[in-house]
Amino acid sequence: MDSAGLAQAITNYWTTTYHIEISTHQPHLPMLSIAGIHRRIKNALSSRSARAWLARLGWNWKEVRKGIYKDGHERDDVKQYRDTVFLPQMAAWKSRMMEWDENLQLIPQALENGVKPLVFVTHDESTFNSNDGHRKIWVHSDRAPIRKKGRGQGLHVSDYLTAIGRLGGGEAAEILKCGGDIWWTGELMLKQLIEKVLPLFEKSFPGCQGLFALDNAKNHQKYALNALQSDNMNLTPGGKNTLPMRDGWFTKSDDPTII
Repeated sequence: MDSAGLAQAITNYWTTTYHIEISTHQPHLPMLSIAGIHRRIKNALSSRSARAWLARLGWNWKEVRKGIYKDGHERDDVKQYRDTVFLPQMAAWKSRMMEWDENLQLIPQALENGVKPLVFVTHDESTFNSNDGHRKIWVHSDRAPIRKKGRGQGLHVSDYLTAIGRLGGGEAAEILKCGGDIWWTGELMLKQLIEKVLPLFEKSFPGCQGLFALDNAKNHQKYALNALQSDNMNLTPGGKNTLPMRDGWFTKSDDPTII
């Protein structure tokens, strides 16, 4: 187990097969049930040794909680894009960026005629619950606080920030009571941008151009209304009404055929 290569190989194996259920096996081999990390090992090492090995490889048996996740920022392709595309582009825009001092006074800048100053605007969002609170508190021996069961009503907050504070003093924020079938979607994101964010930006920074930075989150992505999606097609004749989609095509004998 002191071999770094062996440890890495075992770690890669468990990572790759983490959610795979191995149901076919030879009678003389141990049966592994990876889903849920339940293992039944016959004629092999003891469970105590198995736990020691897993701990040595960096695995921990604990309650699953929200925490740090692997976001892929250190992947080779991500680092290459960051170093060759993103950072050079941000450096090229720096001369146009509006900056303020510690007293929130605008620092004058000299720009060429016709060049608009840039205002860097970031977006962030988070979800809260009405029963959120401290998980650990000081409790007297003969008194116990009564807490409500469950997390309570969910509140999703989407807001935009600038170097001098919240855009529009917080007026750009959108708060949604979420839960059940109601969640923050790309349509609501676009509606917030058009109806709140852009008008407030033009009012707060007249004559400027905004540079908006948004997370590459799944719910920020949106298909065109007439996009070709299999989810909008009926599997059989009849059924629910589907959204109209644009014409598609396939190639047959080098001739495109419209469908």
